[in-house]
Amino acid sequence: MKQWLSAFFERIQYRGNEQITFYELPQLMEQFAKHVPFENVDVIEKRDFVIEQNSLQEKIVTNARGGLCYELNPFFYYVLKELGFSVSMFAGTVGERNSPLQKTHIAILLQHENEKYVIDVGFGSNLSLKPLPFTGEFVTSVTGSYRIVPSEENDDEFIYEKYVNNERASRYFFTLDPIDEAHVNHVKDLIMTHPKSNFNKSLLLIKITEQGHMTLTDHSFTTVENGKRNKREIDIETVKRLSEEEFGITLQHMTN
Repeated sequence: MKQWLSAFFERIQYRGNEQITFYELPQLMEQFAKHVPFENVDVIEKRDFVIEQNSLQEKIVTNARGGLCYELNPFFYYVLKELGFSVSMFAGTVGERNSPLQKTHIAILLQHENEKYVIDVGFGSNLSLKPLPFTGEFVTSVTGSYRIVPSEENDDEFIYEKYVNNERASRYFFTLDPIDEAHVNHVKDLIMTHPKSNFNKSLLLIKITEQGHMTLTDHSFTTVENGKRNKREIDIETVKRLSEEEFGITLQHMTN
């Protein structure tokens, strides 16, 4: 096994079978979500770099950081590819079809035994934590229930849906057209600079926990455990402390 892959397993405290089959993927996805946060610190602190395998290895493995969808899912794609899975990346549109940020969500398509699955470890707290089939069946995790359904408007389009308490909580639209690193870097540039981007204005850190997830912003800390939500307003010093303690990230330039 390559050294960077062993270092990654250590980073996420994966203790399962190193000869990972399709059936070990839920454990790998869950460990990733618990240890690699969804976070936009580099965007807020205006640190830019080219997205490619080595830069993501350095950020996520060597420096024990997280990232946004255009970092987390491409990195997991490189992991799955190294492990021998048949994978490609695709782009989706979050929210509504007329979003000004078209095709700016990156996720993974995996093929196993003539079946297709979505692998997504980069959608904040909206994670199935298991490969999501195209059969329309629900897959449930600590954050909700998920399914893939075909679009009624476009023959080649699918919809990733999340439900909480039987109500749709989030979704994105996507096709299976493969994308490359050029598109990933285009997405990164849009997320960092576009005025309609949700990620270039205020801090956001999210991590999955055993019973739910936690979210830190520049003014609040929210935990969800077994469906129970607790939110409290906090000052900037508490933000810095919680970022370090709960997410392992030192904030360099946060001020009031």
